[in-house]
Amino acid sequence: MIELLIIILIIGIFCAIVAPSWLMFINNHRLKLSLDRAYWAMELAQSNAKRSKISWQASFKQVGENVQVAVHPADIPPGQVAASQWKNLEPQIQIHTNDTTLRQVTENTNQVTKDGTVWRAMFNYRGCPVYNKTDECGLTSILAKGNLTLSHPHLKNGDRCVIISTLLGHQRTSKRQSKPNDKNRYCY
Repeated sequence: MIELLIIILIIGIFCAIVAPSWLMFINNHRLKLSLDRAYWAMELAQSNAKRSKISWQASFKQVGENVQVAVHPADIPPGQVAASQWKNLEPQIQIHTNDTTLRQVTENTNQVTKDGTVWRAMFNYRGCPVYNKTDECGLTSILAKGNLTLSHPHLKNGDRCVIISTLLGHQRTSKRQSKPNDKNRYCY
């Protein structure tokens, strides 16, 4: 009986040591998986724009504790996209609003506004990021570039981001840096 209690005590101590590391691993995995899905959505919007020769966009919105993403033609406002096309990212993932620089738009009109509920990455028929759906490559605003920063509430300084880094639409991923850039953003 004493031997059994000692074994249970050892297992309990082991679990108490391992549990926090396991939870951090799971949360990191969820964040990485969500980042990969956001990157894929932007790549798909760019690819669809080139293939169909019209502007497409990847739209992201925070719904409760979930981030949802939809890829759709830019002619359709995010509010008119079918509910079945909005896909949830991993649970508890959030859009880090202070570090995200994608255009914010109103859900029903797709018009750019500072208090919009949807963030978008729009690509024209040649795959370039654009501010307006009729903009040409190189003639668009520098505001067409941007990044989407995702975070998890239980991962301090664990932010990850997808960055549209050139006017030709090149995308890359990054993670939170220890020092801010010249625009006081940490994910660059």
